Formats: sequence, structure tokens, C-alpha cells
Amino acid sequence: MEAYIRRAKAEDLEKIAEILESGRQYLENQGLPQWQDGYGPSRTDAAADIEAGYGYVLLVSGAVAGYASLIPEPDGSPPLSEGAYEGSYDRYVAVHRVAVDGSLRGRGLSRQFLRDMVIAAGALGYQDIRIDTHPGNVIMQKITQQVGFSPQGVMHLPIPDGERLAYQILLD
Repeated sequence: MEAYIRRAKAEDLEKIAEILESGRQYLENQGLPQWQDGYGPSRTDAAADIEAGYGYVLLVSGAVAGYASLIPEPDGSPPLSEGAYEGSYDRYVAVHRVAVDGSLRGRGLSRQFLRDMVIAAGALGYQDIRIDTHPGNVIMQKITQQVGFSPQGVMHLPIPDGERLAYQILLD
């Protein structure tokens, strides 16, 4: 199965919206409050990402199968309320809105996609890459750590159930 990433394009937006909704439903089915009640990524967010050049798609056999964004600082995330980020780099980039088509779950694509996002961030000159997820999202925590991110602490988003575990990877 051939899979790679590229920058998202406006014509990808419909499929991206479907993938984000599939991700929201998956989290809801897992009993997680993440991305629920209008507090998750939207079509509007993805359109803004694409316009700014921050959106990426995962292509599997030539079809859009995943979406994520690389948002440079400040990315809107609050500071850590517990813990601290490592390193002293002048800037960082955050991976947000990671979702893969639900029909492709269980094939390791989320891990590959996140790894490719780290490579893309490095190619853009970032050495400090961050990501966060809900404490109950054990699957994303596992994938994040498999890719090489290290837990750094806790942040609290100004939304219901806004506690998030923060991770970071530093590239040499």
C-alpha cells in the first residue's frame, strides 16, 4: 500500500471534512469528550489551514486518507500548567487535527502519518515539534510515543474537558 503526504489543496476539503467527522465520531464511540460538542476541528479550520499552507493530507494509493496541520508558534495552545518543554529553540511547530479515514484503521497509517509530519516539520527547519491529546485518548498517546515524542506535562484548553497531555520531539 503506497502512502505519502503532501500539502493539502482546496479541492481536498470535502474529503478532509469527512475524515475529521469520522475522527470525531470515533472519539465519541470511545467515550472520549475530545472533539465533541463543537470543540473539535472543523471544515472552516481545515480551510484556514490550507489557505495558510499549514494543512497536510495523507495519500494512500493516490486517495486522501488523512489530515493534519503543522501550525507554527504561537499555535493557540496555552502554556503548560504542569511540566515544561525541553530545549531552547527560537521557534516551534505544533501538530494539530490529526485524523485518518476510519475505514483504514488498524493498518499503522496514523503512526506513519505522524512520522511523516515530523519529517515535514524538520524539512521546514523546525527542531522543536509539539503535539497534545486528551488524557483518555490512549491510542493517540501510544502512537505519539512510538514516533518518538516524549511526555512534557499538562495543559488546560479553555473548553469543557480541556485537559491535554503535551508531548514534544526535538530533532538534532
